[in-house]
Amino acid sequence: MKKMSILLVIIGTSLTINSSNTPAQIPLERVLSRVTIKSENDLRGLVDIVGFPQTAEQMNYIGKTSDDHERTAISENQKKYSLDNTTALICGISPHDDYTLASYVYAHIHRYIKAKTVILIGNAHWSEAFGIRNTLIFGDFKYWRGPYGPVKVSEVQEQLLKKLKPASFTVNRSAAETEHSLEAQIPFLQYYNRNVEIIPIIIPYTDWNTMQTVGEELSTVVADIMRQNNWKLGTDVAILISTDGQHYGDYGWSYYNYHPSGCDADGYKKATSLDSTLIRNYLTGAITSQKILGFFSNVVDQTNISNFKITWCGRFAVPFGLHFASLLAKKYENKQLTGCLLRYGTSISEQWLDLTRFKLGLTGDANLHHFVTYTAIGYK
Repeated sequence: MKKMSILLVIIGTSLTINSSNTPAQIPLERVLSRVTIKSENDLRGLVDIVGFPQTAEQMNYIGKTSDDHERTAISENQKKYSLDNTTALICGISPHDDYTLASYVYAHIHRYIKAKTVILIGNAHWSEAFGIRNTLIFGDFKYWRGPYGPVKVSEVQEQLLKKLKPASFTVNRSAAETEHSLEAQIPFLQYYNRNVEIIPIIIPYTDWNTMQTVGEELSTVVADIMRQNNWKLGTDVAILISTDGQHYGDYGWSYYNYHPSGCDADGYKKATSLDSTLIRNYLTGAITSQKILGFFSNVVDQTNISNFKITWCGRFAVPFGLHFASLLAKKYENKQLTGCLLRYGTSISEQWLDLTRFKLGLTGDANLHHFVTYTAIGYK
């Protein structure tokens, strides 16, 4: 249940609600203090040791329990979408909320992310405090902490940085170190693939034109590197996009005040219905540029990207990640990405996974006055 900004009421309306406390107003010192376990030279530290697991014992329990709990739903999805246990998806969308709340959703997408190298696309919750916009953000770490040992940052990252235009990216250790959206993906990624390597990229506030230009450039560079190595999408390289859905409620947020339909059962139903519309209309089925822009236009005010319409924290990561992934699939395999909804849930609809024995739990409230939505979507 993390912190970010955004807003709206019904698909197609133009209402934008501004929070009184925006990311740009969050003191940089507060953002920097988010790091709980300090980085050590080339090894990235950790932000959240309450919501996310850090040990093999913790992750073994979480992974097995999640697989067991979701076994029937996983089997039904496999029949519905022609998937099986060997399926290696090209791209996926995963939540990044506390494992107590969202583990059962994580398990639906991470099991199909099998590539040796996973390009992680996350939202930069705090980039405004660093004054960074319209550029990809990389870190300079060689390893990230994982429950089964350090996870290597792929050497491909250095190749990307040499080939990308200097204006298209920045390397900012502090921004990468204080962002939790990709940190959340590591335990489940490593649970299913002990040898996984990552390329972590976080996406700050970015306008559509820049998104198109930089996504085009990144897809061209990645496609060239893949051709040189005769790699395949899904098995050698995959993309995983990190986002939670709506952050809804009238208290307990760092800079949210989003509850257009009220904080009662009816408001909850309308909020989840709105997510269903977004997912159905824009994030599943055959993915096109028009669909991606449609999602982006519904969650972000296109006349001023500082303003959000709907509180999806990945309002920039999702459209950028899908734009990049769809271009890469088209250039490299002449394939159109197709998305399938694997799981949807909220912090108050899910059966919580009791992790108190491991001293893991919640980083925020979970009730009608403060809830988060999330989804797992796979693309092949």
